[in-house]
Amino acid sequence: MTNRRRALALLAAAAGLLAGCRRDRFGAAPVVLISIDTLRADHLPAYGYAGVATPAIDALRKDAILFRNAYSHVPLTLPSHVTLMTGLLPPQSGVRDNLGYTLSPTRPTIASLLKQASYPTGGAVSAVVLAASTGIARGFDAYDDDFSSVSEWNLANVQRSGFDTEKIAESWIGNQGKKPFFYFLHLYEPHTPYTPPEPYRSRYAASPYDGEIAAADAVVGRFVAFLRERGLYDRSLVFLLSDHGEGLGEHGEDEHGLLLYRETLHVPLLVKLPGSKRAGSSVARPVGLVDILPTIASALGLPSPTPSDGVSLLGADAAAGRNVYSETYYPRYHFGWSDLAALTDDRYAYIHGVADELYDLAADPRELHDLGAGLPPALRSRRNALLAMSRPEQAPGSADAEQVRKLASLGYLGTASVPKGAGPLPDPRAHLSELHDLRVGLRLLGEGRAAEARRQFETIVKRNPAMVDAWSHLANAAHKEGQDREALDALRALDRLQPNSGATLSMMAEVLYDLGEKSEARLAAERSIVLGGPAEAHEVLAALALEEKNWEVAETEARRAISARGNRPQAEILLARVRKARGDLPGALAQLDETRARLGKDERVSDLEYLRGDALARLGRDAEAEAAFRAEIEGFPKNPAGWTGLALLYAGQGRFPDAREVLARMVRAAPGPRSAAAAAATLRVITAH
Repeated sequence: MTNRRRALALLAAAAGLLAGCRRDRFGAAPVVLISIDTLRADHLPAYGYAGVATPAIDALRKDAILFRNAYSHVPLTLPSHVTLMTGLLPPQSGVRDNLGYTLSPTRPTIASLLKQASYPTGGAVSAVVLAASTGIARGFDAYDDDFSSVSEWNLANVQRSGFDTEKIAESWIGNQGKKPFFYFLHLYEPHTPYTPPEPYRSRYAASPYDGEIAAADAVVGRFVAFLRERGLYDRSLVFLLSDHGEGLGEHGEDEHGLLLYRETLHVPLLVKLPGSKRAGSSVARPVGLVDILPTIASALGLPSPTPSDGVSLLGADAAAGRNVYSETYYPRYHFGWSDLAALTDDRYAYIHGVADELYDLAADPRELHDLGAGLPPALRSRRNALLAMSRPEQAPGSADAEQVRKLASLGYLGTASVPKGAGPLPDPRAHLSELHDLRVGLRLLGEGRAAEARRQFETIVKRNPAMVDAWSHLANAAHKEGQDREALDALRALDRLQPNSGATLSMMAEVLYDLGEKSEARLAAERSIVLGGPAEAHEVLAALALEEKNWEVAETEARRAISARGNRPQAEILLARVRKARGDLPGALAQLDETRARLGKDERVSDLEYLRGDALARLGRDAEAEAAFRAEIEGFPKNPAGWTGLALLYAGQGRFPDAREVLARMVRAAPGPRSAAAAAATLRVITAH
């Protein structure tokens, strides 16, 4: 070929590439990002699975590009979503775990990029792990993470139905008129606990995980139908993906976070272009969630933020031969076991840990046959590539105690602590049974079986006295059971393992207060606050000031607790107590009614109805007071307050036999010294009057 012909050929190829780029630029198209949490690619019909019906996702697939080998960079919700929002791998974004990390305000995101381009930006999430306080909401005009009604007595509400979240999306998008917009819709259905609604619960009784996928598909169907009705679907750029997969027993892992096998890293990725261009096509090369931001920027003709670890998914095979990086520090920060890292390409999966592993994905897609023995060249080259990467370590900061409890209710373990001591860390694969035992204890605790949970955690700490998580959950279980001395012992053991934790000291302050050790409770609460501890420390100080009749300090600390955690019911109840103590009964009742109105339909908070009943009785509204006391008894039969309040109400009406019967029923319902003492004290008050 002559030089002239070669030059013309190169110019023609360049023109073709430029034309391809122009074809994949869509100006001011609306951008919709649907993230279905914990969804394995190989559990969708679009990826060859026959065990579940997903008609909505199948229909979207017909209009979209399907990426057959898309990978998560970390099998945890927060850091994975941070990566897809920023285009930065976890070592560069600085967010390595669900706890103890906040996205830096200096990091551009999809939302901030599109906001600069005059896009309205909205989002709604279905679980507290993506709360705005993590920094993930930066750049959004509207970000609905309203879990303010969640209390420690009803932690199941830290996730909400995808159907409810989808309604929020419809409302916001419906108010945008014809303007292009960006919307992030996050669904949590496939995540544990697997409790699909009907008809999916019955239809998939043998596989509730698939039942949750079917429910998520129904939400997607409703959302896409809404976009079609509004004339938005055809002109929108739509992404459907997952943040990570789920271990369903393969390689010994239930759920996700601990290991880096394909079942937790291989995720679905569909990209529907405006006008359904390239509809029905597939891409086999390996890609990552880090590529989402550059793809949006490229499609809209916007400059992609720098630095970026991703590439546009819409270009020619610029990423061919690429290694996709993944990591997990979850075993290290939560259990003192080794962290892991992985590189995945179009042929091999390499896992770097205590014992390096190598799998040939073409011959062994389920990763059952480790080729790492003997250090073959494919392993050595990938190890060298991994070790050459810039992977700075960012240790986690303090974690909020309430946030820890909420995430524990969703199956996320741990307090994000960094284990002390030198020497190699244990291989997490050798400790999977211990993780299983810990999850059993958490499940018992979530089911209200505190005594059984306490015994489970006792067994674990005897076997593994250095496991921080087990001590933390033992303290929580013992406290819920009323075994506060044991809870205090567990917290002191935890404090020795992980000194100067604001979260530990805050819980210690609560337990000491309940034990009547007021001066020690004050010291623990004050230390917790100095160390950046959670809202509960302010609540302890408010309760102490209330007992001392120092109304101003009590109100200040209650308001600080509310400010620290938003509309926290326990802090608002304390504020109502202060108002009642000051003689402001209408103000106290108004505060309690406001708190009550914000709670979920089925949510109850201990002492709320008792205090309402007490205020109503003092205001002479006896019928309403009786209903409130009965509501407290129904919700918390082991709490003497509702029983004694009702008994005193009856005694004030001259109904002394009824009052005594209420106290007798209390002792039968909750036998023990606490009920007996409350009954005796109430009888003394009744007989004295």
